[in-house]
Amino acid sequence: MKFTKRPKISIEEIRKLIAKEKVELPKYASPLINLANRFAQATRPKIVGQMSELIKDCPYRDFEGWKKWYLSKYPNAIEEATNKIMDMLSKFKEAIDMLDEDTVRKWVEDLVLVKTYIGLMVQEPILAYLSKRLGDGL
Repeated sequence: MKFTKRPKISIEEIRKLIAKEKVELPKYASPLINLANRFAQATRPKIVGQMSELIKDCPYRDFEGWKKWYLSKYPNAIEEATNKIMDMLSKFKEAIDMLDEDTVRKWVEDLVLVKTYIGLMVQEPILAYLSKRLGDGL
């Protein structure tokens, strides 16, 4: 059989072949959990191990073998990572409760006006500052 286009397989198709069960999460849950994980550093190697090395070291080549092997090596990693993320989500909830329209407006103004100006126009004030400093020193 000759293909005219390169065959494509989606992540969902791969997941069905490997894990069998699809994880259903509420809308916006995944990006929030991901953000909390980044802040909490819950899935760093010191917690869950160096995954790129562990997957190579695993003697099994099927998902169930990998799962059993990993959990035997790091029996508390999933729980520890979960706890760290839950703690950070709790902190997020506290922060969200403190947000109001005025706070959001201040953030938007700072981003759109101040940070944009600094990011795009920073060269001119720096050159003026250096010119003054170097000019005074000459």
